[in-house]
Amino acid sequence: MRVLFVAAPGVGHLMPAVPTLWAAQEAGHAVLVATTGPSLEMAARSGLAAVDVCDGDAADTYHRLGVWIAKNRPDRYDLPGAWRRFVGTSNPRGPATVDAPPGPAPDDPPGAAPDDAVALARGVGGQLVDRTVDLIRRWRADLVVFTTFLSGGQLAAEAAGTPCVMHGIGLPYPTFSTVLSAMEDVCARHGVTGALTPPVATVDLCPESLRPRGSSAGWPMRYVPYNGGAVLPDWLCVPPRRPRICVTWGSVLPAVGCTSMLRDVVEAVAAEEAEVVLTAGEPELSGLGPLPPNVRAVDWVPLSALLPSCAAVVHHGGSGTTFTALAHGVPQLVLPQTADQPVNAQAVVERGTGMAFPDRDIDRGALADGVRRALTDPRIREACRQVREEIRAMPGPEQVVRRLSEAAS
Repeated sequence: MRVLFVAAPGVGHLMPAVPTLWAAQEAGHAVLVATTGPSLEMAARSGLAAVDVCDGDAADTYHRLGVWIAKNRPDRYDLPGAWRRFVGTSNPRGPATVDAPPGPAPDDPPGAAPDDAVALARGVGGQLVDRTVDLIRRWRADLVVFTTFLSGGQLAAEAAGTPCVMHGIGLPYPTFSTVLSAMEDVCARHGVTGALTPPVATVDLCPESLRPRGSSAGWPMRYVPYNGGAVLPDWLCVPPRRPRICVTWGSVLPAVGCTSMLRDVVEAVAAEEAEVVLTAGEPELSGLGPLPPNVRAVDWVPLSALLPSCAAVVHHGGSGTTFTALAHGVPQLVLPQTADQPVNAQAVVERGTGMAFPDRDIDRGALADGVRRALTDPRIREACRQVREEIRAMPGPEQVVRRLSEAAS
C-alpha cells in the first residue's frame, strides 16, 4: 500500500499522526508526507519522506492566520458556550471560534474568515491542493490520509479519484462541508462539483469518556505522545526532589507573538514550593526578564519526555499538549488563547482532569490556587488516572494500519 499523508504547515497537525505513519512503514507500506513549512521539516526529522506541496506561501498564510485569530480573541472565553456549540447538532459547520468577530480585519491573511476551520481550509488547504493532486497521481498513492481541519487533503483525494481517511488530532471535530464553498476556484480547476465523497474512515484518538454526546465514534486508536526528538538535559533523567510543574505555550503562540501573559503565569506558578520548568523559544524566554529561582527555563524539551516526571502542567490548550497530558495522567491548568483551545479547555473541566482560566488577563491568585488544587486534590488525580488507563487500553497504531490496508484494497 502507498499512503500519502497530507498535513497543514503547523506541526501540531502532523505529530499526532507520526506514530501511525511509523506503524505503516514498519508494516512494509510506502509512506510519503505532503506538506509545507514547519511540518515539512518535522516530517523529515521524524524519519519520514516528505514533499513540499506549497502552491503559494501556505506557511506564511498559516502564520498570519494565527496572528489574526490571536489578535481577535475576546477578553473572556465562554467555555461552556464553546462546548455547547461544539457538541450541538444544530450547528452544521461544527465548532467555530468562540466569540469570533463579525468579519475579517483589514489586514487579514488571504482567505481569513471568522470560522477558523473555513479560514484554514481556504487560506492554507486551498494552496496545497494543486500540487497534492499532481503528487497523488505521479506517486500513484493508494490511500490519502488527511488531518482534522485540512479538508484540502480530502478535496485533493476527490480530484484524483483516490480513497481517503481522516486522521484525528484530539477531540472528534467533525468534517466541514462548508469549506467547499470557500474553495470554489480550487474545485473548479479540478472539476469537483457537489459534495465530496466521505472518507472511508476516521482514525479517532478520543477516549470514550471525553467523547461529546451525539458525536460519532471512528476507528479508535490510542493517542501516542510524540513531540519530536531532542538531546535531554541530565536533570530530566532523574526523579525530581519536589513536585515538578511544566509551563508550556506550544508551537504556534510563541511564533505569532502571543506570550504577553507568560510572565504572570510563571510568577503565579512559581509561588508554590515546586520546581517549575518553562519550555519556550529563546526569544520568548529572553523577553521575560529575571525569573524566580525555582524556575528552570529551557528552549525545547519534548513533552513526551518531560510530562511523565511532572505533577501538573500549565498550558494554552492546544490539542497536542492536552492529549499528551491526558495520556500521561497529568493534571492540567488550561489558559485557552485561540482556535480550538477553548473547547479543549472545557473538555478538561468536563472530565475533571484539571481546571481552565478563560480570561485574557490572568488572575495570579486564582491560578496559584488552581496549582495547589492540581497538586493535592485526589479527585483530579483519580480522573487523570482513569483517562490515562482508558487511553492505554485503546488499539495501537499497528492495529489501525491493518484496517487502513483493508480500506485501500
